[in-house]
Amino acid sequence: MLRMTVNVSHDAPNGRRMRVCALSELAPGEARRLELDPPVAVFHTDDGDVYAIDDTCTHQDASLADGWLEGCEVECPLHASRFDLRTGRVDAPPAKKPVRTHEVTIDGGEVYITLSDAVPNLPPGVGAPTGGSAPSTAGLA
Repeated sequence: MLRMTVNVSHDAPNGRRMRVCALSELAPGEARRLELDPPVAVFHTDDGDVYAIDDTCTHQDASLADGWLEGCEVECPLHASRFDLRTGRVDAPPAKKPVRTHEVTIDGGEVYITLSDAVPNLPPGVGAPTGGSAPSTAGLA
């Protein structure tokens, strides 16, 4: 799976909805990692659906955008836990907690996500988000 890191632009007053990329720039089977706090991964399945979840495995600090996409599941590249992109539910150990999901909207051929207000399930040793109501975009080019 090809992984690309992208800049995002906020277009909602509260900063929770953001443009990811043009749908044509995210081929089926690809993922995009958004450098937010915490990072978010956007997946385009082979069936044409687009999903967004927190990018960090809930078992250990690993990028799910680097994992293997099969249907509507992504497998963590470290220990093979699988997460359902539709619900965030974990289907295989060693992870036990789900990942947070985010709403995806396709508008005029552009992919947008609206960040969840739920608390993320980060693995041990990974800090909680530092931003207030809007995600941190520090370090984006």
